[in-house]
Amino acid sequence: MQSWTFWILWLVTANISAGSPITFELKKGQKECFYTLTTDIDCTISYYFAVQQASSSDLNVDYEIFGPGDKYSPLFQRRGERQGEWSFLGEHKGEYKFCFDGRNDDSKIIDLQIKSVCNREDDYRSSKRKARKERRNLWKSDKDPLKASLENSVDQIERRLYQLENTMDYYKKRNIRNNYTVRSTDRRIVTFSLYGIILLALMSLGQVIVLQWFFQKARDQVV
Repeated sequence: MQSWTFWILWLVTANISAGSPITFELKKGQKECFYTLTTDIDCTISYYFAVQQASSSDLNVDYEIFGPGDKYSPLFQRRGERQGEWSFLGEHKGEYKFCFDGRNDDSKIIDLQIKSVCNREDDYRSSKRKARKERRNLWKSDKDPLKASLENSVDQIERRLYQLENTMDYYKKRNIRNNYTVRSTDRRIVTFSLYGIILLALMSLGQVIVLQWFFQKARDQVV
């Protein structure tokens, strides 16, 4: 039994590390944790989750993200969210833990995807976010409640802007795809119309030729 449990946990961890989406059940009053391993410092860690189903109307969950440096104080902590999408800069090399708390509500079905990219050349968004934090000078905000509250508010705004940016990018791509579909449909309509005109012309010409042939046959028989 222990060997089966080990292999199941290994497969789940492998899927998370590879960035493959998974679906799991978060039972009432329990906590489920998932891990991703970064192979270098300053890696971009992105995650997305959405509560798909619940026994009751409450679809909100609590979650925390822990870094390799401190497994007791979370890097991020959110309460009562149904869906989340965010990326942050993993400053330390090692294992990052994502924990979801089922609270005292009913069981929930959650889709989750965690990805980590350690190519610093592609880490444009995270580097900009890191530069903004340096300008705010709030790295030690955990020692000052006011700074911690301010940093949390700014982080919340950045998360919303990030989601808005992704949504706008999605609608932009969908609009481009829809425009391409409309143009393709217009071209097909024009093409089929031309084919229809040519076909009608050929059918009319064929009818004329057939009628001439019948009349010619009738004259030959009369003569």
